[in-house]
Amino acid sequence: MLLRSARLSIRPWTFHDDELADEWPPYNDPLEPLWNLPRQVGLSSEVWSFFESTAMRRTWAVDDAAGRMIGRISLRDIDTRKSQARLGITFGASYVGQGLGTEALALFLTYYFTDLGFQAMVLDVAAPNQRAVRSYERLGFSFAGSDWRIADSRFDWRVLDSPHYAQLRPFFRNGQHGLYVEFYEMQLHKNDWLRYARSIGRR
Repeated sequence: MLLRSARLSIRPWTFHDDELADEWPPYNDPLEPLWNLPRQVGLSSEVWSFFESTAMRRTWAVDDAAGRMIGRISLRDIDTRKSQARLGITFGASYVGQGLGTEALALFLTYYFTDLGFQAMVLDVAAPNQRAVRSYERLGFSFAGSDWRIADSRFDWRVLDSPHYAQLRPFFRNGQHGLYVEFYEMQLHKNDWLRYARSIGRR
């Protein structure tokens, strides 16, 4: 399996890719400790029952035109009964903000819904990660709910005092165990993606 777009290719993950990912430089973003907080499990609400999951996982590598491994796409919580899986996507810090993640995901989604045969994709994303949220919205993902998670101890909450981060303050609140951050649940269905993919193909 090899997928190609104008700037990228996607291929199955190999053991060597773990070593390459370890070489990615760290993010110079004070919000980064919030991006991958663990998702709550065992909740009984309608939203969470929709996202009931298993522990299965599959992973792919994203390479740029020069053959450098710049990102990772993964599926976890694969549920064959519901024909859905939960997306994970990570790019090296040097490759963020260039539209590469959106391009890679758009390429992967057609493969996901056609070749792999899934009917829905779900994901969770930190609400303060507005760049990622906008990317998912552009690709047709819709909101399905939200939850609050305890912020990582590495996160310096004092950055929220800066005017630069003022618009993000509603995504944080103090709770019994400290500072909490809001996470969105988002979803995309096969028919919605195929309809969107046809529309951009005609532009």
